[in-house]
Amino acid sequence: MKKWLRSTACKVVCILLAAAVMGIAAAAASDSATSPLSSALSVVFSPLRQVSASLADSFSDFSGYFVSADYYRQRAQELEDELAELRADMVDYEQMKQKLTTYEQFLEVKEQNPDYTFAPGAVIARDSADLYYSFVLDCGSDDGVSVNDPVIFGSYLAGVVKEVRSSSCVVKTFLDPSVHVSAYEVRSREEGFVSGQTDLAMDGECRLSGLSRNTAVAEGGIVCTSGVGGIYPRDLILGSVREVVDETTDVSSYAVLVPGIDFHELTDAFVLIDFAGKGE
Repeated sequence: MKKWLRSTACKVVCILLAAAVMGIAAAAASDSATSPLSSALSVVFSPLRQVSASLADSFSDFSGYFVSADYYRQRAQELEDELAELRADMVDYEQMKQKLTTYEQFLEVKEQNPDYTFAPGAVIARDSADLYYSFVLDCGSDDGVSVNDPVIFGSYLAGVVKEVRSSSCVVKTFLDPSVHVSAYEVRSREEGFVSGQTDLAMDGECRLSGLSRNTAVAEGGIVCTSGVGGIYPRDLILGSVREVVDETTDVSSYAVLVPGIDFHELTDAFVLIDFAGKGE
């Protein structure tokens, strides 16, 4: 018995009884209509009620956190969808702006050359293995396109049609060794012909051959089509001279030519299906 009286359990019971007695006394001393026992229990369990209320508030905040997380997750997805739409609109805008710029350039060419008849086309395919940057346009025989029609971008020559289907055509650039273009250098008026060469094509260049040993063609000179042969109209720009080199096999010279078109960036072009002097 003495051992139990000294135990922790006994002390807890005594504390609870003391608290109950104090509660009864406090209730008896007040004018409240509540019974002494109820008041005592209220005093004893008041801390428990406070803890319970605090836990309830915490749970409410915790569940509110999940509600807020769902809301923000949904809102983030909505914003992501809006951003995707804006990006798509931006792509469409840039494509339309590019087409508008292209058509403005061709309108200027058309005004200067009313005899030109065009078939517009967009680049729909490229041969990544082709060293000479050939490409496919989405216009073909249904649009009046024929083999050997020149392909231009603004006032620049891009190449020539080599294959035609009903709704597409294959274009070879003048970097291709199989393509030969009669040309002249604007300042000196000296004539030659432009053709591709494999080692030069690797650097995106070609050559103006057939120049005399004492040629007046110099670095920076502009080279244009001469119109000889009836395949290409006169005065389409081919590019500019980077350097002039003497041939080692004869007494002529040639000029290394940098094309005026970046074939990597070409997205739209026009096939010149008719012009004054075609075939002559």
